[in-house]
Amino acid sequence: MRDFKGLGLRVATGCWLAFAWVLLWGDPTSLGTWVAGFGIALIVMVVFPLPRRKVIGTLHLFDAIRLVLYVLGQVTISSVEVAWVSLSPWRKPTAALLVAPMRLESDFVLSLAVNTLNIIPGGIVVRIDERNRQVIMHVFEAGSQKDVEKFYKSIAAIEWRYVRAFEPRENLQHLEQARRTTPVAPAIKDEWLVDGAEFETNSEVR
Repeated sequence: MRDFKGLGLRVATGCWLAFAWVLLWGDPTSLGTWVAGFGIALIVMVVFPLPRRKVIGTLHLFDAIRLVLYVLGQVTISSVEVAWVSLSPWRKPTAALLVAPMRLESDFVLSLAVNTLNIIPGGIVVRIDERNRQVIMHVFEAGSQKDVEKFYKSIAAIEWRYVRAFEPRENLQHLEQARRTTPVAPAIKDEWLVDGAEFETNSEVR
């Protein structure tokens, strides 16, 4: 049973890496892109194997499919939004470093979620706080409270879908309880704002 679960994990990792490769190239209809993606995934898994760590939870297929569809939709919507802001001469985006919860019990699932955040235009993870289950992200547009709330809602949506797709159902109950006791987004603070893309990433995580 353990070997079967390990094999399933490796297959899922390879498929996810290939999927990320196809998204980066932006050509999901090309057979060659998929073949190249699986080839790159195989090389990465052989040359840079993941350390053996305890995998918590299981795959919920229907929720995993819904997760993939949601990510595809977010990639499309975010690409259009970022392109619109970039091409609008009257708009100057205000970047920020924001700390968001990512309360996933499994380190493997957490890494999948971080990769998802990185392929969605508009933000990039600059640090992972594994102890507190948080991610620090550089956000492209966070100049208003509305932008900050939109960011936190998108993070919460991805977090919730990953718990549903890959973790035990009791973790979903714990997540819903935690979300009821914490605000969706804190009030924006001036020290979060960053001048362009210049920011310090080696400060202590609190």
